[in-house]
Amino acid sequence: MLAMVRSGWNLLEVLSERIEKGSQRCEGTLVLLNQVLFFLLCDRVFCPHDPLTGLYSLLFYNIICYLLHYINNVLSLPNYSPYVHVSDHSKVRHLAMTVTKVVLDLTKGITFVITGVFMLLVFGLEQGLEHFSPTWPYVLLTVSYFALTERACQDKLPWLLSQMNLQVLENLEVLWSPVLCRLVTSLASLLAVVVVTFWCIVKSSWGLGLAASYVNVYLGLRTMDRHLKVLLQEMGRIRNFRFATKQELTGLNDVCAVCLQKMSTARVTPCGHTFHGDCLRRCLKDWGTCPMCKRLL
Repeated sequence: MLAMVRSGWNLLEVLSERIEKGSQRCEGTLVLLNQVLFFLLCDRVFCPHDPLTGLYSLLFYNIICYLLHYINNVLSLPNYSPYVHVSDHSKVRHLAMTVTKVVLDLTKGITFVITGVFMLLVFGLEQGLEHFSPTWPYVLLTVSYFALTERACQDKLPWLLSQMNLQVLENLEVLWSPVLCRLVTSLASLLAVVVVTFWCIVKSSWGLGLAASYVNVYLGLRTMDRHLKVLLQEMGRIRNFRFATKQELTGLNDVCAVCLQKMSTARVTPCGHTFHGDCLRRCLKDWGTCPMCKRLL
């Protein structure tokens, strides 16, 4: 009996490992499935009589995200040229590649216009809004979740964290953002699963709860764990170096010797030199020595 249980457990571990590897290769599909499951959970709580609200909301958010992403790409190309040159240092134009680029750009533009018109037609008519009546708490929750799981929005999170000037992050916003996103979305999904499973038990939500528990919670936490290991590895490079006191920073005129920028917090090496935590981390990662005296750290 014990041998059968062990063999069954090993089989489940192998199956789970294969599913995780497959999900890493199909990240876009997994993100979409994650969003669909969470929106369906929210439908059971906020809009139990309008089961299509989640799908309408997800469609609307994706369209808005696509339109904003396209506009951002257009505005970020001030020196746009339809021509494709043979090389970076040549003025000879590649005819076939130029035609291909023009066709692709026209296709993107037409797709942008059609998508915008489609959105106006669907959401501008009463028939299109027949099954779309979300409440404000529903909209705030789903918009926040969509922003934390959508790749185009996640790419903006490090910039947002950097604008908050959180010194505790020590310029590791790029590594902190995926950890925070996965943690928040996994906890939100776990809370939604608990509420739906035990609050809406008469509506047979066990299947939805199990699917969301695995895809949104378990796989989300496993992904967070991978990012967390990278973050802890980078933080571990300077963990043994103490923070500088205010007197030490004042004596150095609050200037880092590596980047020549002001310091509100800094790390002190055993040889007595003071740097930004991120500057010191980068130097240790590349050379393993003090940037000033080249002492092995």
